Amino acid sequence: MTTNGAARGCEALAAPRYELIPIGGMMEQARLLPTGSTITVTCSPKHGIDTSLRLAESLIAEGYHAVPHVAARLIHGNAELQTILDRLARSGLHEVFVVGGDAPAPAGPYRGGRELLETMAAMSPRPEIIGVPAYPEAHASISSADMQGALDVKNELADYAVTQICFDAQVILLWLAAQQRRGLRLPVYIGLPGVIDRMKLMGLAMRIGLGASTRVLRRQSGLASRLFGGSTYRPDELIQALVPAFDTPEGPGLAGFHMNTFNQVEDTLAWVQRTAEDLCQWHGVTKNTELRAATARNTSAGY
Repeated sequence: MTTNGAARGCEALAAPRYELIPIGGMMEQARLLPTGSTITVTCSPKHGIDTSLRLAESLIAEGYHAVPHVAARLIHGNAELQTILDRLARSGLHEVFVVGGDAPAPAGPYRGGRELLETMAAMSPRPEIIGVPAYPEAHASISSADMQGALDVKNELADYAVTQICFDAQVILLWLAAQQRRGLRLPVYIGLPGVIDRMKLMGLAMRIGLGASTRVLRRQSGLASRLFGGSTYRPDELIQALVPAFDTPEGPGLAGFHMNTFNQVEDTLAWVQRTAEDLCQWHGVTKNTELRAATARNTSAGY
């Protein structure tokens, strides 16, 4: 890997996005992150869109770059969508992350993020920046053909993509190369699991229907790993394989990393800072220059 590639990889890890879940104690967890960090707030049927927006507004007020998730299947219709768009504009929330959502049935006409994006395209005020999810592995309940068709449409309506957690770096990189050959123009943030108990992570992976790459997690959660690697998962293997990708033909399509913290912010942040520093030392990257620049560019638009 060249020094430039190492610098881009170190920058990406030093200034990732952090995803938090809107449950009790979320703001306390968020305050552990450096002011100015990008924090995305998920959205679920249990807590609703209003909770995500309210917490994102609080994060903005405290100096963070907040990105609320907006779940299409929770919105009842165009009138409610217009209210959400107006609220985003008033609150200074210029970026949103549009997802289909986990509701078993749509509350209105939007079956998924694709339909919501198509409607938003004709409405005002449109958020300045819109992110969408992408799936390197097969989705648990949506066919690969439908997922690809939706991504092709989102490619024209969104501004960046974040990949669902995948435990196999090779799967991620092959997917990225295939999407770029297909014409993907969206900068891609690679979604990583944060630092979390291995068995808890396995349970989460099963619950959200992650694909075949969970075999990697199963192997890492085996007896030998528990004896010699401890019971805590850290995405070291993923990072070791993915950082060099910033210096490959697919590198220009990579915007950075997206840490799924599961609200375990302290451990995840410590891992990020320690690992980024170690990478810089290993590759001879000048931390004071490159990482300060990375922090200044910690925005959703990538590099």
